[in-house]
Amino acid sequence: MEHEKLSIMNDQHETIGVATRSDVHAQGLWHETFHFWLLKREHGTVYLYFQLRSPAKKDFPSLFDITAAGHLLAVEQPSDGLREIEEELGLSIPFKDLTYTGIIQDEIHLPPFIDREFCHVYLYVNQGEPMNVQLQKEEVAGLYRTRFIDAQQLLTGLCERIQVEGFEMNAAGEQREESREVDVHDFVPHEPAYYQHLFHAINQFLKQ
Repeated sequence: MEHEKLSIMNDQHETIGVATRSDVHAQGLWHETFHFWLLKREHGTVYLYFQLRSPAKKDFPSLFDITAAGHLLAVEQPSDGLREIEEELGLSIPFKDLTYTGIIQDEIHLPPFIDREFCHVYLYVNQGEPMNVQLQKEEVAGLYRTRFIDAQQLLTGLCERIQVEGFEMNAAGEQREESREVDVHDFVPHEPAYYQHLFHAINQFLKQ
């Protein structure tokens, strides 16, 4: 995985070459990713879903993150990011059913790497149809949701703690329902500007 070839870009989103994934992170080079956010309408309430990263992950183990996401290889288009939804969640969603919200720049600075991403961000609203979620245990330990308004308040600094509910997989591959109280430190530290852009896009989408 560290030897995957990614397109590298300048800060104006212009392609300037190709580098391995390990070099991209070690040198803090701009690259492209696919971000998928799952929402659900239920009895008049909109919920936002977060994956719980596997405790075996090298980066940010056991933290909540984007519903499904991944790097786009040098030879790929944003539509190729559908594989992340299928691999991580076991869901098959036609690309035409996703709503594109544009590109959000996101930077995470942590030793020993700098992650600079042009994130192609997509939304999908489940209107109540059954979801047969099958998690990729090497990558994802659980799937949780919270009211969209609660996620928005927590991740923009308007409240300190929220309640999330969902399930985790045990060693036997069985789902165990969970509910817990979390704070911002339980989430991968995306930039505040990332969430501001995301929540604005979701609010605009929900008004349609």
